[in-house]
Amino acid sequence: MTVLLSQLHSSCFSDDPWPPQAMAEIVAMIGFVGRIAFENEEAAGLALAQGIGEECEILALGVVPARRRAGIGSALLAAIVGECRSRGARTLFLEVAEDNIPARALYAAHGFVQIGRRANYYRRRSGHADALVLRLLLST
Repeated sequence: MTVLLSQLHSSCFSDDPWPPQAMAEIVAMIGFVGRIAFENEEAAGLALAQGIGEECEILALGVVPARRRAGIGSALLAAIVGECRSRGARTLFLEVAEDNIPARALYAAHGFVQIGRRANYYRRRSGHADALVLRLLLST
């Protein structure tokens, strides 16, 4: 499973893929939540999160390039939001690259608001990109 997650993450985030060992550590974390989207029997996207107590954090949410703009990211996000709510979380956090305009639009459409910034957080082949810290307040 961790090899599949790593390969899928690499397809979604080619600038900074997570190796199988990192995926194994994430899956083993207390409060891990994960979803894989399939389309035509092929893995099309993933969402990985961790929830402890009243807070959840999305660690990664991505869709393979050939399947983007088809609602998969929105469905994965809705699944994670629902799972976090069912676990009693009141707040959901994530970081998104400032230059990832489609992802920022997705999160805004789902009610996330910016609460912070992390300079040079994401590695890029051409340098770095800032991360925007976003929050969604969940009604329980």
